[in-house]
Amino acid sequence: MPTVTTVVARALYTASAILREEAPQDGMEFRDLWSRVLTREPRLKGDWDQAVDESPYENNTPMHQYIGRSATNLVKAGWLFRGNRRWQITGYGVRALDDYPDAVDFYGQAVRRYRAWSNRKPNYAEALEILAKLPDSGGWAQLEELAGACGVDDDILAGVLRGGREAGWYLALGSDGAAGAGHPLLSAELDTWRGLLASEGLLDEGRSSADIVRALPQALLSVDEVLALAGSGGLADETPEDERPRQLWIIRGTDPSTGVPLIRGPWRKNATVTLATGFQPPTLGARDLAGVRRAVDAALPATAPARRETVTRELDAFLNRMREGDIVLSTDGYHTYVGVVRGPVTHSAEQLDRPVEWRNLNRPLDFFKDLPSGLAAVVEDSDSAVFEATEYAETVLALIGDMPSTAAVPQGPAVLPDATEELAAKLNLPDTVWLRDCVELLRASPQVIFHGPPGTGKTYIALALARHLAGASSATNVRLVQFHPAYAYEDFFEGIRPRLGGQGEKDGDLRYDLHRGPLRRLADEAERRPAEVFVLVIDEINRGHLAKIFGELYFLLEYRDERVHLLYGADDGRGFRLPPNLYILGTMNTVDRSVAYMDAAMRRRFSFLELHPGVAPVDGVLEAWLRKRAEERGEDPAAYDDSYVRLFQEVNRLLAETSPGDRSFRVGPSYFMQDLAHAGDGALDRLWRTQIIPLLTEHHWGDGTDVEAVYGLDVLRARLGIRLSSGDDTGSSDS
Repeated sequence: MPTVTTVVARALYTASAILREEAPQDGMEFRDLWSRVLTREPRLKGDWDQAVDESPYENNTPMHQYIGRSATNLVKAGWLFRGNRRWQITGYGVRALDDYPDAVDFYGQAVRRYRAWSNRKPNYAEALEILAKLPDSGGWAQLEELAGACGVDDDILAGVLRGGREAGWYLALGSDGAAGAGHPLLSAELDTWRGLLASEGLLDEGRSSADIVRALPQALLSVDEVLALAGSGGLADETPEDERPRQLWIIRGTDPSTGVPLIRGPWRKNATVTLATGFQPPTLGARDLAGVRRAVDAALPATAPARRETVTRELDAFLNRMREGDIVLSTDGYHTYVGVVRGPVTHSAEQLDRPVEWRNLNRPLDFFKDLPSGLAAVVEDSDSAVFEATEYAETVLALIGDMPSTAAVPQGPAVLPDATEELAAKLNLPDTVWLRDCVELLRASPQVIFHGPPGTGKTYIALALARHLAGASSATNVRLVQFHPAYAYEDFFEGIRPRLGGQGEKDGDLRYDLHRGPLRRLADEAERRPAEVFVLVIDEINRGHLAKIFGELYFLLEYRDERVHLLYGADDGRGFRLPPNLYILGTMNTVDRSVAYMDAAMRRRFSFLELHPGVAPVDGVLEAWLRKRAEERGEDPAAYDDSYVRLFQEVNRLLAETSPGDRSFRVGPSYFMQDLAHAGDGALDRLWRTQIIPLLTEHHWGDGTDVEAVYGLDVLRARLGIRLSSGDDTGSSDS
């Protein structure tokens, strides 16, 4: 069933693809673009009308206007630029089309980038105001430094600048003055950037070419100069404590000579927390992860890369991400202490310091008795000296009687909605009894597998149930993946992928990026939005090598409150968990492999629900569908043509006779519920010849059965007394 969001996703994906193919340089007026979208996707209008009619929310906005408003998500993501009533795709947008070939995934990623901008809108507005004051200044700013000074993500900021193109947007450049700051550019964007920098007298002709545009290096303004010129101290330092969501940081530190936790001595005595580096720590100029990484690489060239990355992330957290008003937690054995950061970071010879107001030095929390099990697992399992655990911030502050004034997101827990009569009717089920069982099983254990013979509607039901559970957010909160023998952990969760260098990098350079798979993406979103339901549907789950695909995640399927350290170390030292609001629905075809042959460890971690043609709820689906179809044609639903049902039942009766001890193979009703079976003269004959007989031939391979003699359509018609009527291939019954 189409939803408003899925229709919007398809429309915007199609529009972006058309802009890429037909107007990558000059863009296209929306009126012409919309006409092309409807020509390429003729079903959009009908799907829109159906989605609006079935939506629980009133929507009187014309479709083209609603799509235009929704395109704001693509603009803030930097994938689309709109000006003078023309839409123009960006290099960012072209890469997004390649990275997210599924329309819903494409739009969902844009929505996530929009939310990242919206959540810190004042900070991004500050960055735009600063840039607006740079034209005619004779200088340009480094994008990463500006983002760090304003407390925003440089990648999101780059997208906001490219999509909005507000005053001075072109003066935020890469560290070497390159336009695009390392992000992809189309030739039209390069020409625009070249002209704007030339008009400011900043274009470096000698270092620019047809493929890259650079500004004069001597015109680079330091971040302090940029802030002074704009009359700003940086929003990150100006935002009042009571207007910023407070983050929770776990801090560890021990005396290197005695091994005694520092919270027992200097941290308590001096009202502080410290981070020892072993070298001169980066200065305040290293305002982002990239800057800290460069400083660490220079200071520790002989240290293993993995260790350098750990040090980098610890320093970046302590130096840049931790803010005044944030909460810190440290432990001394089972004694747990909580404090509030009360000032900026300061530097000493080989150490960083932050003042902290410790709140419970005389009444420490008990690590095992007071902390929630999830937080205790994070603290216990992590091997990092400083890491974030903000999802537990409210809980920790409640324990010491100091609740934060605001929360970044609703804190949940997510609630699974009950099954409804409407859902049962869409699935052609007589009532909600079976669906209620599904929901109750998921509430008890968040993983369920639907198993059964082919054509029993396993995938269709799984997707419909997933979208019902996710509700209005189903377009972004539901994902479908299909396992196969070549599918691996790196495809499903995360892995290293090669990528050719882009703008701002040496031509032809090969980079290796950590690519997030569908489970990692969905889990990260579920962790950030704990009040929403997320569902991953794994189709044909038994066709993959499950131990190879799940890896260390096997453990997390059974122990949702625990954490594991990831294969590629992308958990920032804090461990990774499967959030409790992430549910998994699997499907498996028992013809490929019976449940008994499935890995015992995996079987223990899933509940199994059978979908079989001979038992509820599948046994009555075909009849219900035929009645509904007759009613939609204006006919008496009680007088529907039952020849399809009788053929369906007879085939399965014969299969039960030939394999009395094997329930794993029957023919499901879905074969008789497709257009191919109801497309006029000869339709059923074509279905039988191209789908039913080949399926049965494979089943009886090598056992000597004459499939045509036993299951031929004419043979069954004669046996059941079904004759053809003129103009149809399955007329009324003689009996």
